[in-house]
Amino acid sequence: LGARRIVMPSAGNAGGAWSLYAARVGLPITVTMAESAPETNRAEVRVAGGELVLVDGTMADAARRAREIAEESGAFLAATFSEPYRLEGKKTAWLETFDRLGWRLPRTVVFPVGGGVALLACAKAAEEARSLGLTSDPPPRLVGVQPARCAPIVRAFEQGDEKVAPWEDVELTAAAGLRVPAPSEGDLVLRAVRASGGRMVAVPEEDLRAWVGRLARAEGVWACPEGAAAVAGAARVAERGELEGPCVVYNTGAGSKYAWLDSPPAAA
Repeated sequence: LGARRIVMPSAGNAGGAWSLYAARVGLPITVTMAESAPETNRAEVRVAGGELVLVDGTMADAARRAREIAEESGAFLAATFSEPYRLEGKKTAWLETFDRLGWRLPRTVVFPVGGGVALLACAKAAEEARSLGLTSDPPPRLVGVQPARCAPIVRAFEQGDEKVAPWEDVELTAAAGLRVPAPSEGDLVLRAVRASGGRMVAVPEEDLRAWVGRLARAEGVWACPEGAAAVAGAARVAERGELEGPCVVYNTGAGSKYAWLDSPPAAA
């Protein structure tokens, strides 16, 4: 990258993380976020010395503004799937998981899905582990979970579509990282889920909020709303008798970063 500026759109967490990485190596960074992004995530960018550009609208609008800035300034666009590093980086989490399991692959993996990079990274890790002879287990069934307030991939899955159409009239959700109305590689996510024999699931807002409290009280895990959404989705699949084990549920962050948790979610 040399001394080039990095520009990236983010629903929140990635922008904060990349700002810290950029500070560590001395690169300037611009992060675009929707104005509805959590305040804690915005603060991470500013504290790390990054430039924060707030955009009226959704993640799709933030992504559009990031592309414009990159084109205007020649900055390196670090949007998900615009470069290989995010996918390969997330893939290492799954190689570590498979290693912890003694190179036995989970039968089901449940993900919160915004852009879908974690789900695709898991599919890639499983395929490569099998091709290298590290395991002979079948690939895991992939279950993607989205909030009912923004569920474009779920809708395409349920309608039997091959393409993911943008979600109109996006509502606010506590799971800010999943508020991605037009995932750039949603079609790839859709194909990966179907190829694995998995499914996409939408969960109501009250369920994902309630599961934050349930996880904290029952397991001592203060999950982010996105991770809680995955657990809520896993519960729904289990109710259908389709949650085959061993199962891994992916939590992507800490609940302490979300201001709405000042008021405890309703008990479930």
